[in-house]
Amino acid sequence: MVKGKHESVSSEGGLKKEMEDENEEKKDLHEPVSGEGEAYPPEIGQDQVAEGFEGKPEHGEIEALTGFDPSHALTEGTPTPFLTEELLSLQEVHPEGAPPETVCGHDDRVQVTNTTAIPWRWICQLIITMANGGTSRCTGWFFGRKAVMTAGHCVYMRGAGGWARRIEIIPGMNGASRPFGSQIGTSFRSVVGWVSDGDPNYDYGAIILPDNTLGDRVGYFGFASLTDASLQNLLVNNSGYAGDKPFGTQWFNAGRITSVTARKFYYMIDTYGGHSGSSVWRFQDNQRHALGIHAYGGCPNSATRIIPPVFNNMLAWRSL
Repeated sequence: MVKGKHESVSSEGGLKKEMEDENEEKKDLHEPVSGEGEAYPPEIGQDQVAEGFEGKPEHGEIEALTGFDPSHALTEGTPTPFLTEELLSLQEVHPEGAPPETVCGHDDRVQVTNTTAIPWRWICQLIITMANGGTSRCTGWFFGRKAVMTAGHCVYMRGAGGWARRIEIIPGMNGASRPFGSQIGTSFRSVVGWVSDGDPNYDYGAIILPDNTLGDRVGYFGFASLTDASLQNLLVNNSGYAGDKPFGTQWFNAGRITSVTARKFYYMIDTYGGHSGSSVWRFQDNQRHALGIHAYGGCPNSATRIIPPVFNNMLAWRSL
């Protein structure tokens, strides 16, 4: 039997078993996770949406007021963690053979100074200890109470020995400041298409934290699977921890989706190495829904699209 490429894979227990139709001798490589026998990619007939959660900060928030820079107020009187030479020298993770994330034309990225506000606190600096003992960094984002989404190549790195050993998740990191602290994840998820085949169309993964303490405090993105028509020319947002900027600083850019394929979508949003795994999201009616996982450069840069099999895996991972 040939495995569906969107079949969920865990760092803890190998492949999850897929329902098998006794009358089928083999399954299509692109069969959805549901295992209902439908050839993939099916036409996406309607939008699917999973809502987010704004979180419950424990110590109050600063009101947004034009002209007031909250960065000083947020750090005044608090101890500043020391940025070690080891942290400052961390390299970004790149998929093997792929172009790095790219600044396209004029660089108009803007630094996020108030990383404790929504949605910036949902976005995390990831510090990765790889299977071979090396260290690297990526970006991730909360999509559930104890679930952090990222690129597949940030949790499973074939050239570095496979599954990461551990990943430190630091939401809303701002230079040396860790306003919400951090948690260590050692439980990871991805899919057959990435872990077995290294196919960039399936480059997505997740980190499952040991408890929901941090996720309940900061909140999390919703996510959605949208039709081609809904995605085309849509204005979207991206923010992440860029490797060409001071370590631990978060940088934002936005733009329109320029083209859509069955498993990816493309944009001229400025990114850089270190943004891998960041959310590409729609902000509409005061709701923020991730539509893809940023993973590749090349101008246009691209995201792994949240299509129904990805959406279903994310729902399952969110509920763990």
